[in-house]
This record gives sequence, structure tokens and C-alpha cells, in this order.
Amino acid sequence: MTAALFRQARPKQWVKNLLVFAAPGAAGVLDQWPSLWRTLVIFVAFCLASSGTYYWNDLFDTESDRNHPTKQYRPIASGAIPVGVARFVGTVLLIAGIGLAATTRWQASLVVASYVVLTTLYSAVLKHIAVVDLIAVAAGFVLRAVGAP
Repeated sequence: MTAALFRQARPKQWVKNLLVFAAPGAAGVLDQWPSLWRTLVIFVAFCLASSGTYYWNDLFDTESDRNHPTKQYRPIASGAIPVGVARFVGTVLLIAGIGLAATTRWQASLVVASYVVLTTLYSAVLKHIAVVDLIAVAAGFVLRAVGAP
């Protein structure tokens, strides 16, 4: 089940979180350890939080994913991860992401928490509303950029 838990976290999607390096990189402060450290921590915090939201997205869509030609093989839809375990792990990832962000500055935890709220709303409701879904996805990228120390 460990491999399924990791696959469900969608590590291939973590590349999106590299956006947190944009502002510090443009400011030329990534060669300074305090800035680099905080940026690395925020990157990991967004990876944890985004993975948690992928868990919850697939929990919301379990039944429809089971009837989808390719999504039926996702770990939750296929039954490789029991629903109760997925709820627990997804929630722990969300909390861990917000908590880790707080170790850099309290404002970062608010940004990551806002990202979690936005992406959870996206998974539950917003992805079914034309145009609003695009705005929500774009806002997720803006929050990553704003989350940089």
C-alpha cells in the first residue's frame, strides 16, 4: 500500500510548486541561506498541501472515477487505498502543509491554508462551473507565487 499512497500524492504534479522559487529567484536572494531555507520549506509545504488536495479530490470523485476508462486505476478508485485511510492521510497532509508553512512565517500558513480551501472548493464544486474553474486554477498558481518568503 505504500507505493499506492505515494502514487496518490501525485509527485509528478509537485513541479507546479516550483513557482515559489520565482520571486526569491528574481530578487536574487536564493544564494542567501535564510531565504533559500524558507523557500525550500514553503516548497515542501505546498507539496504536502497539494498532495492532500489530490487525495480529497479523488475522494470526492471516487464513484465517477471507478467508471472512467483511465481514472479507474487511481489508487482510491481502484481500492488500492481504502477510503478511510485516504481520508486520514489526505487530512494529515493538509494539516502538515499548513503547519510546515507556519515555521517560516505566520503569513505563509495563511497562504497555504487559502490554497487548501480554494483547491478543496475546486474539487467539490468549482470545477463544475464554467469560467469559475479556470479562475480557481489560476488563483492556485497565484497563491503559490504569493507564498514565497
